[in-house]
Parts: sequence; structure tokens; C-alpha cells
Amino acid sequence: MKRIILLLLTLFSFTLSYSQNLYPEKYKDCSLVSFCLDCGETKAKPQNSIIDELLNKFDKKSLSKITGNIEVQILINENGKPCLLSSFNQTNISSKKLGLQNAINSTSNWEPAISQNKKTNSSVSLIFEFENGNLSAKRKVFDFKNQSNAKSVGAPDIKGTDKEKLSKDWTVFTQQNSELPWDMTRAVANDLDNNIWIGTDNGIVKINNGKWEHFNSKNTLISSPPYNKNETVSVRDLEIDKNNNKWFVADWDVYRYDNKNWTKYDSINSPINWARKIFVDHSNNVWFTSWNGVAKFDGKNWSVINKHNSNLPTDKTLGVYVDKKDRIWIGTFEGNVIIENGVTKSLNEKNSPLSKAYISKIYEDKKGNLWFDLYNDKSDDAGIYVLDLQQKWTRINHPNRKMFSENTINDFYLDEENQLLWITLNGVGVLSYDTNSKKWETYTNENSNVPSIHCERITKDKDGLIWIATYAGVIKLNK
Repeated sequence: MKRIILLLLTLFSFTLSYSQNLYPEKYKDCSLVSFCLDCGETKAKPQNSIIDELLNKFDKKSLSKITGNIEVQILINENGKPCLLSSFNQTNISSKKLGLQNAINSTSNWEPAISQNKKTNSSVSLIFEFENGNLSAKRKVFDFKNQSNAKSVGAPDIKGTDKEKLSKDWTVFTQQNSELPWDMTRAVANDLDNNIWIGTDNGIVKINNGKWEHFNSKNTLISSPPYNKNETVSVRDLEIDKNNNKWFVADWDVYRYDNKNWTKYDSINSPINWARKIFVDHSNNVWFTSWNGVAKFDGKNWSVINKHNSNLPTDKTLGVYVDKKDRIWIGTFEGNVIIENGVTKSLNEKNSPLSKAYISKIYEDKKGNLWFDLYNDKSDDAGIYVLDLQQKWTRINHPNRKMFSENTINDFYLDEENQLLWITLNGVGVLSYDTNSKKWETYTNENSNVPSIHCERITKDKDGLIWIATYAGVIKLNK
């Protein structure tokens, strides 16, 4: 499987200094002082097959085991010399062990970018995909036009429920019909005062009784992206703690808003490095999954659970949850563990779904049953499972067997009051499951006014209405 595919992303044109990186793994051997992102009337491109060269240069033992994706930012100087500047590794093998930097830096010279008839320094971004010893690559092609907004709509991978059989409809908030600052949204939460908070790819909004209040790089500590100082970095996750503090993962740093002041937590004043998800437990501890284990903040002090001090299978963590018995459940990309009374136990029993897929999210219902979202993009065992008080597993099966095996669950919300399970499914839209009647409804942008097939976080307000962040606006369930 050797191919190069162009992947269209919507980003701004910008000039980067040497210290500015697109990805968290940073490399210091590149000598370019300045460069532009995928610029030039003629783009930089490899003269030879970069895949063939890399397959010969990567560590052979690692190459036989590696699965997943690595995003790389490669600098191509005016002479065509490639140099790895930054990377984002989402595989089971470290970049160092694979020999990523040496492999890329020792590949043949590229044809440099040409701007105004002159060779110029430029940055190229690629995504490497590894599977069964094979390598494929996607190149990000940056579109610098039409940048007043950004959204992603898409076509659903799976057909939704017949329109006339759907029982619900939605109100859609976009930049065009509301004060939403950006249509690309990833996070939504309801605070203790019944205010709705929305995290977008360009700022945050708070909705209080129909009044919209904006938070961005101008009036908070949240930074702006390097390519546009007038905008705000993407808010990737959002949670409210039991003191009504708002917690945000913006870009890959963490921010807390106590309704008066903002505090930033990064690798300088906390153990956080490349934060991913936020979880608030019943004791009001705030947890963060990351590529460096799980970080915990108890209101005063920080602590870390990682491979070295708690025997995690890997520090690349996906989900974390603390149940009513104070057991800590952690999902990693190499297996799941439970920590009870300081003792770590691997969850690898053959008859358990936890031996086949990784914990992304857990919810404990009022009866004490545990609901799991399990992730594994290489297995049909991904999906929603329930562990009851008798330690019996039940899988929530969809009539379409491909629904969860081919599309990733982004979030779920169990509305116990209405006996409805809400699921956002990447590449499809929104699913509802009546836990009483066992009836499914699938909402896509073809059979409903759900605006995008990419839907993310779910919350419920005090009026009982479901809110969902999507890549083309925010939706609210109509009564």
C-alpha cells in the first residue's frame, strides 16, 4: 500500500519563525530562520518516492509492529534539503525508536517551493499511516481563501433513519444566524447556573438566558494561533467542576476560569503536556488525559499517574474515570487498567470487552451500572457496553453491525430521566437509543437539520434539552 493522497484543510497562510511548531514533538536540528506554510506558486515536492525511502530507513523491528498515524512538519529549504521540525505521534511505537527524525532528515532533496520566481524556504505537513508493515502518506494542502469562517459538513458514511420516522428535531446555531464566533465547534457544557458554554475553533461563548458573552485571545489568557493574532486557538474540550469553575483544553494547554480570573496550566507550572480530555470526579478532582499519562489536580496540588509509577501499559492515555468506590479506571492505547487502593490491575480477562478495546469514557448511572465507550479502530469490538452490579457485560448493539465497527464514537450521554442514550458518531452524526423500547434513531445531515456528520461533545441543560457541538454549528434539541 504505497500512495500519496492530498488532504484539503482550511488554514490561514502565515510565516513561521524557527521556534513555532505545528506539533508537540519538537526537533532542534533545523537551521532555517524563517519559512512559510506550504507556500509558493509552485509547492515543494519530493523528487523521489519518499515512502520507498522511509521504508528503507525506519527501524525494521519497529516497522513490523507499528500501527497508527504520525503527523509531521517538514521544513524544505531553498536548496530542497528536508528537515523534521515537529511531529504528533499517534502510534504504538515512539518516534525515537522508529528513527523518525534520522529517516526524514536523510531522505533525498525535494524540489523547493517557488515564490515570485525565487526558491523559498517552506514547511510541508504530511500524515503517515502505518498498518501491517505498510506505509501510506497524506499531504495537507492548505487553502488560504475564504477564511471568514470554517466548517466541515461531509456526507454520512451510513444512511440515517427514514426522515418520517424521526421523533426529534433541532435548532441549529451558526455564525450566520447567531453570535457563534465560528461554526467549527468541539465542546459544549452546562454550568451550575444553567449557562451553556461552547468551545469553538475561534473562541468561547457563554449563553445566559439568550445573552451571548464572548471569550477569546483578546480578553482571556488563551493564546492566538501563530498565523492570526486576531483569532483564538481551538478549544478541544470543556468541563465544569463542582465549584462552577470552567476548565478548557485550548490548543493543547489547560485553562481555568473561576468566573473572575483566568489561569493557564502548561508544562511550566503543571505536569500537563499535550492535554486531551478533562474529567471531574465526585470529589471535585480534575483529571486530564495526555500523551504523558494522567494528570490530577485536587484544587491545590498536582499529581501524575504514568507508566513508571503505576504500571500503565503506555503513557498515551485515552480515558479516565473514578467510580463511586474510588476505583480509577484508565484507558490507554495499549490496554486498560484499574487502580484500587494504590494497586494497579490490568484489565485483560479474555471474556471481557476491556481486553479487546480501550476505555474512552465511562459513566456510572444511578443504579451503579457502568456504561463504557470502548475504542479500537482495528477491531469490531469497539462500541458501548454496560457492566452491571453482578459484573455481567451487556453490549448495546445497533441493527447495523457496521455502525460502531467502522465509525468512531466521539461522545455519549445517558439521559436517565428520559431513558435515552445519545451518541455522537464520527462520519455519521447523532444517534439516540431508547433504553426502554430498544429503538434506535440516526440523525444525519441528509435526513435532518443536524448540520454535519462530525459531531462531538454532548450536554443536557436544566430544562432537559440536549446540546451537541458539531463541525458546522451547535445544535439544541427542540421540546
